[in-house]
Amino acid sequence: MAVNEPKKLAIIYILKALESHSSPEKRYSQQQIIDLVYDEYGMKLDRKTIRHNLSMLIEAGFPLKYEEYHRTNKDGQQENILTNWYYDHERKWDESELKVMIDSLLFSNYLPPKQCHELVKKIAELGDEGSQKHLANSFGTVQQRPVNKSLFYNISVLSEAIAARKKVTFHYCDYDTDLKLHPRADSEGSTKLYTISPYKLLSMNGRYYMLGKNDTHDDISTFRIDRIKDIEMTRINAVSVRVIKGLENGIDLAEFTAEHPNMWGGDVCTCTFICPRYIMDDIVDWFGSRANIRQLENDMLEIRVRISESAMKHWAIQYADCVEVISPKRVREDIAVTLREAAERYK
Repeated sequence: MAVNEPKKLAIIYILKALESHSSPEKRYSQQQIIDLVYDEYGMKLDRKTIRHNLSMLIEAGFPLKYEEYHRTNKDGQQENILTNWYYDHERKWDESELKVMIDSLLFSNYLPPKQCHELVKKIAELGDEGSQKHLANSFGTVQQRPVNKSLFYNISVLSEAIAARKKVTFHYCDYDTDLKLHPRADSEGSTKLYTISPYKLLSMNGRYYMLGKNDTHDDISTFRIDRIKDIEMTRINAVSVRVIKGLENGIDLAEFTAEHPNMWGGDVCTCTFICPRYIMDDIVDWFGSRANIRQLENDMLEIRVRISESAMKHWAIQYADCVEVISPKRVREDIAVTLREAAERYK
């Protein structure tokens, strides 16, 4: 930048320099602002020009912050000194908060790497200059995974359909040994077209789901959004969620996720199981404050939770070495059958 730039640009350069480089943790004196403007734009300014333009920016309502203190000059007169200037970006996020959001993206199982990288960059830009440099180190840790490049399009269509209360159609896919998604087939071997009334989208356990009602089922179904292809919003009105048994008052996501911790479907019931105290951390991780706990002898606990039967079965099998389901009887018997069959395979 030439040093003979019109001085009318000084106010713009001062503002841009502070906006780009300053923060509550990195403040500038008036002399440092002079040096910064010269380094960035090649314009030489004096203290009087800096002071005048800073005052104009404050009067114009720009979010500049500073500290004021009084001192006695060499003539013995009191004067006000304005220093430690910075541009108040009014950021809502500190570096640790941004890091949590970035990590949730990096270790999700549904975002394509390229789109994940772009989102991470956008989140990092919410931080100050120093935070952006630190957070940039996260870019290289995106996990390699099979991808569905239509993920964001799926989310867009589903969001629009939910708002408009319309049904959607799509092909639902599974991975094969080629690590590619293939549409499910119907009973006749043809590609199956799903017609769904969508209700909610949620992210859980590193995956993104849609809750909706399948035209061929009476209860609610869950679908992985990253396994949906060829989605279209129809003109057909969606079936109200309130016609589904147990959801007459709508879907409470907090309650739904508590009752379906691994997103398995099935009827919801109150299950009781016995476990040792030393897995209490796991109980809280899975069931949170909804677990009803009763202490037994020998450092054992009786736990009661409301949960889908299939979720209880698969959870209990994970902890089969220390958990015993007491009720309902049908869940206990189903677990017993599965464990006996598993034991046979390991003989």
